[in-house]
Amino acid sequence: MTQEASAFSADDFLRSIGVRIDGFMYRGYNSNDYAMIWLSEGFARLTGHDANAFIRNRTGFATLIVKEDLHKVDAAVADALARGGNWQVSYRIRHSDGRILYVHETGGASAALNPETGEPAFLDGIILEAGALSRLAQRLTQGSAALDKVDIAAADIRTTLKTLRLLALNARIEAARAMEHGAGFGVVAQEMTSLADQGETVTNRMSTELAQLRTTIVI
Repeated sequence: MTQEASAFSADDFLRSIGVRIDGFMYRGYNSNDYAMIWLSEGFARLTGHDANAFIRNRTGFATLIVKEDLHKVDAAVADALARGGNWQVSYRIRHSDGRILYVHETGGASAALNPETGEPAFLDGIILEAGALSRLAQRLTQGSAALDKVDIAAADIRTTLKTLRLLALNARIEAARAMEHGAGFGVVAQEMTSLADQGETVTNRMSTELAQLRTTIVI
């Protein structure tokens, strides 16, 4: 054995790679929940979960995948297994603190077979954070929160406009009762109604613009 070969340790190499990538390597069961049997050190940094506890409790990695993206992951894995190749798929996971992170996964089936099914026993791969997409998603989430505040403000304005219309109605009633002495009430009622109409036009336009903005920042 050469000095170079004796100095090389696969375990040391995996640990070294594991602390240098923005993600983690894994070996998991070929199961619907993607339960893991080995995770590199980057798992906790990316997901916020303790790797040993995750494996010990046989927690499925599928529980971290955003529900709307799970079907995409399942389809990519199933297609790769069917053709005997690898899969590459981008999707979102939920960090333990609630943040949504974009990741990109490359994986494939192990050579070991399940003696009962004849199918690959394990799935091996690497999952890396797509940092730019995660930061974009965070900014879009903040933008969505700002739109929610505007929406609430618009609802408050609509409530105020309803009150204004009621006051205008009361003013018209008082103007009718006072006859020629209520001319001032009539003018006030007309102006209040006009103001309410203009306000309603503006808030309706705001609602339309908000709806269009929301369609552009869906994460």
